[in-house]
Parts: sequence; structure tokens; C-alpha cells
Amino acid sequence: MKSPENKKKPIIDRETFEQVQERISKTKRRAPKEKNGKKSIFADLLYCGDCHRKMWHRTNTINRDIHFFVCSDNEKDYRGSCKGRHYVREDALEQVVKLELRKMAEFLKDDEEAFAELLAQKANKDLLAQQKFIEGELKKAAARSKTVSGLYQRLYEDNACGKVSDEWFMQLSHKYETERMELKAKISEYRKRLSEMNEQRKDREAFVSAVRRFMRMERLTAPILRELINHIDVYETEGTGTGRTQRIVIYYRFVGYLKLPQEPTYTAETRQGVAIFYLPTKSA
Repeated sequence: MKSPENKKKPIIDRETFEQVQERISKTKRRAPKEKNGKKSIFADLLYCGDCHRKMWHRTNTINRDIHFFVCSDNEKDYRGSCKGRHYVREDALEQVVKLELRKMAEFLKDDEEAFAELLAQKANKDLLAQQKFIEGELKKAAARSKTVSGLYQRLYEDNACGKVSDEWFMQLSHKYETERMELKAKISEYRKRLSEMNEQRKDREAFVSAVRRFMRMERLTAPILRELINHIDVYETEGTGTGRTQRIVIYYRFVGYLKLPQEPTYTAETRQGVAIFYLPTKSA
């Protein structure tokens, strides 16, 4: 039998233990968060037509069956700089995109040779214009980066010989370093985009193949959307009452915006008694 001297002492005394237990019993525990809703098939494809920021997917807090997109930088919801919300319901968007893709698929089915020619002309024209623009921006960014490096070097030398105070050196050096890093990121992005453009010229057949697969599908899916679409620009609703319109412009992979021979408009009932005409065309 063990002697009382060998008995282990408790880590905390009884009084402290009871106080801790009492606090734990009074602690309010948060209920576990509900699981996130199903990710939209349009996630990461939608952009604001005015400020070009991404559109965020949201669910109506009153009616959980209503899902919509809004500009992530809009002034009303997020205190951003974009004046309009660019609100569009997901079900209306899906209807517009589906009808537009069907129109393109019908064009391919009716005249494959004309469709292939349209893709070739459009791709070459748009790619050359975009490539020229990005090459110009890359050249300007590279030149500015060189200038900033020179400014920083002169600032360092002026500070070393006492022409510039330490305080002024710290302020300007931070400014130059920030700009240098931003330019570095821009240059990297421009080079990446130029590389992607070179690949796009080789991928028209893959685009046509994806259109053919869509022709055999009964519903839109995220994979087929990403095979066909680069991004979608959503503009602010214009007009009032029965004359409301909203421009939704689709930019396809490899070819950009594609103007079809017959440009349709679509009407969607977003709620009872309120119709919006959707215009899947670029503004003049």
C-alpha cells in the first residue's frame, strides 16, 4: 500500500478548478456555420463592364432560391468606386448564355465553312490588335521600371553624400520600391498574356470541337463554359419599366467577341411583371 507521501498533488487546487468549470458552462458557443451553397457555374467568368472588376456571386437573404451577381467594387454594397451594381440574376444570365451558345451552334451546323472562316478572320484581327496594344504597354512598363531604378540609385547616392535627408530618403525609397514591384507584376502579366495569345492561334479547332460538344448537351456545365468562354462583361441596367435593357457581352476563348450574322436579343422575366431585354452585343 502506497504511503500518503507518495500520492501525486493536483496541478491546480480545487477552488480554481471549480471556477474554470463555472466559466466554461457560461460560455456561449457559436452554432456551426451552414455549409457554403453550391458554386455557380459562372464563377470567375463574370466581370463588370464598366470598371472591369470581378462580379461576386451572392444569394438573396430573404429568398434563398434567388442567386445573383454584382460588381465587387460597387459603391452601394462595398463602398467601392464603381457607381452601378451591375446586378444580374444567375437564372437570367444562364438563359441568355445558353441561347447565345445555341445560336452559335446553329450557325456552325448550317454552314461549317463560313463559321470556320469567321473564326479565322476574327481571331487574327483581334489577336493582332490586342498583341500590338500589350506589346506597347509592356514596352512602357519596362522603360518606366528602368527609370525608377535610376531614380532610386541617384536618391541613394544623394543620401550617402548628405544631399537628401534620411527622412526624405525613406519616404521616396518606399515610393520607388512600391512602384517597382507594381511594374514588375505588370511586366510579368503582359508577358504571360502575350504567350497565351501565341497559343490561341493554335486552338481554333479546339474551340470548334467544344461547340460541337455543346450541341449534344442538354444543359450548361462549368467545364463546357470554361472551354468556350474567356469572360463575360455585364453592364448596368438602363431604362425604366418595360423599356429596361441590359448589355451582357460574351468573349469567347481564342476568338474574343464574336459577332454572329443575326444578332438576337433575349427577354427574361426576372420577377413577376418586370421584364429585361438582354443585349449580347458590344456597344457601337
